This record gives sequence, structure tokens and C-alpha cells, in this order.
Amino acid sequence: MNKSLLTITFLALFTTACSEPAQPSANTAAQTEATASISLGDTSKNALDWPGEYEGVVPCASCEGIQTHISLRADNSFELKTVYLGKDERIFKVTGTAVWDDQGRNVTLADGSQYLVGENQLIMLDTEGKRITGELAEHYVLKKKG
Repeated sequence: MNKSLLTITFLALFTTACSEPAQPSANTAAQTEATASISLGDTSKNALDWPGEYEGVVPCASCEGIQTHISLRADNSFELKTVYLGKDERIFKVTGTAVWDDQGRNVTLADGSQYLVGENQLIMLDTEGKRITGELAEHYVLKKKG
């Protein structure tokens, strides 16, 4: 009986080892492709025409507003220029590399400011990376020039 059991075991092992692997069905291939496109997905970084010049005046607690101009370049370098209106009208300039978040939606500049990158606009975020809400929220949007 041990010989019969051993023979059956080897026969089963031999037939499964020598058989061709199952080919994925068309549905499986389509599901794999769909999953890949979902995981890569469209993001602000890869789907929008984000390089360019953005400007606006954001609210300021101790001045008339902060005139803000950001140049974002395709190589992720940036230049940020700010002027505190009605106070010290010097131009403050910061340059560096914009760092994208893992989702490809937000950029952080060297001064620590964060922006949600939208269609032809940058939306300034708070210090925790969240959208600013309230009656002044619309004033934290920089529009793309030209």
C-alpha cells in the first residue's frame, strides 16, 4: 500500500509540474491594466500644465496684503517674490526646489509655504497642509498669468 501511495504522489507531482501554466484571461489582463492606471492615476503633477507664473494678493494681519508672485518651472525650481503692501515695500525673494507630496497634488516651497496645484491656480494651504476656510478663503488663490 505504501508503494501505491508513493506512486500516486509522484504521478500527481509529475503531472502538475509538467503542465503549462494557466494563461490569464482577457478579463484578468483588463483588470490588471485598470488597476495600474488607477494606482498611477492623473495627478496635478502629471496631468496639469502647472509650470508658469502665478500671482495674487493674500491677506495680511499687519499690512494691506501680501503681493505674491511665484514662478514654477518644469524642473521643479521656483522663485517666490513677496511684497508687504502698505508697510515695507521691499521685495522679498526666495528660490529653490518645489517638493511635491506623494499624491502629486501639493508643492512645498523652501520657505515652508504649501500650495495645492489646480487648473491655472495655486491655492495656499495652512501650516498643516489643509485648505484655508472661512470668508477670506478665496483670497488665498494665486492665478496663473497668460
